[in-house]
Amino acid sequence: MKRLTLVLGIGLATLAPCVRSAHAQVTITPGPDADAFAAGIGMTTADLVNQLTTQVNGLFQVANVNSFLKDFQNAQSFSTKGLGVDYASEATLAEVGATISFASNVDKAYKPSGSYADPPVSGGGANFSLMGGLGLGLVGFDPLMVFGNWFKGSATLGQLNGSYHNWGLHGQLRLLGPSRKMSAVKMLVRWGGIAITSGADYSHLSLSQTNQITSTVSVVPGAPVSVTSSGPLTFTVDQTTWSVPLEVTTSLRLLSLVTVYGGLGLDWQLGGGSNLKIGMNANLSGKYMGATYANLGTATIAAAGHVNPSPAQLREIVGIQLGILDLIRLFLQVNVTGGSPMLTSVAGGLRLAI
Repeated sequence: MKRLTLVLGIGLATLAPCVRSAHAQVTITPGPDADAFAAGIGMTTADLVNQLTTQVNGLFQVANVNSFLKDFQNAQSFSTKGLGVDYASEATLAEVGATISFASNVDKAYKPSGSYADPPVSGGGANFSLMGGLGLGLVGFDPLMVFGNWFKGSATLGQLNGSYHNWGLHGQLRLLGPSRKMSAVKMLVRWGGIAITSGADYSHLSLSQTNQITSTVSVVPGAPVSVTSSGPLTFTVDQTTWSVPLEVTTSLRLLSLVTVYGGLGLDWQLGGGSNLKIGMNANLSGKYMGATYANLGTATIAAAGHVNPSPAQLREIVGIQLGILDLIRLFLQVNVTGGSPMLTSVAGGLRLAI
C-alpha cells in the first residue's frame, strides 16, 4: 500500500466544521541498526530520527488531525445531499427508487500522490440510500409530496471495516407548476414550476481498523523504510451529521423523455460531530544500496481529535432525468459549493414512478 493515509477512501463542505479538540504525538525510538543506516545515507542518527518523525507524522496524518477530520466530515456530510428527493417529477402519485452518491473536496482530492501532508483520498465521501415518495393529490392537495429515504449496512474499504446509516424525511411543495391532469398531456416543452423542499437528514459513519498496517516511507531517494504495526492497535473514526436543508428548484421537461432541473440549497448543520482515535506501535526496517536494516527502531503513534459541523452552507443543484415509458426514471445530479475548497457531489439512481 502506498503511504498509509489509512486509505480513508470514503473519507465531504466547506460546511467548515468547528474544531473543538485534538492532540497527536509520534515518538521514534532508534534501534540497533539506526546508526549504520543513518551513516549509510549520509545522516546523523538524530537527523534520521527527525526525518522519520516527519514522515510518520505525514503518513498517519498525526500532525494534521484537525484538517483531516474537517475534510472527512465535510465529505461524508455532502455525499448525503439529494439521496431521497425527486426534483424533476411533476405531481407524481407515488415512486420508489435507490440512489448512490460520491462527493469530493476538489482542492484536497487531487493533490499529487507524493504529497504526504495532503493525502488525495482525505476529501472523498460516498453514500447509498433507498427512497420512496407519495403525492398528496390523493387527499386533495396536489402540489405537495412527501419523501423518505433510509439505508443501513456495512462494508470493508481497503484496510478499514465500515458501517453506514442514513435516513431522511422531506416535504416538497410545487408552486406554479402544471396540475396532475396537465402533467399527463404530452407537450414539446413544459415548465415544472417552482419546488420548495425541506426536511431533515441524518448520516452516521463508523470506521475501524483491526488488521496489521504496513506502509513505506522514503527518508531519502533509494532508502525506503517500512512501517509495520505490531501488537494491538486502535484506529477508529466515528461521525454523525444532523442537518435541515432548504432547497428551491425548477425544472424544464422535453416531451416525456428528458427533464433538466436546477436550483439552490441551504443546509443547516444542527448537530453531530466527527471523532478520530489512533493508538499503535510500529516496527521500522530499511533498505539501502542492497543492504537490509531489520531493526531501525520503533514508532509510537497516538492521536485523537473531534470536530463539530458549522451552521450552514449554500450549494447549487443541477440534474438531468431520463423517463422511459412514463414509469422508469434514470437521473444524474450534481451538487456544488462555491468558494475554496470547492465541494462537489455526484448522485445517480433509478426510480419507478406512477
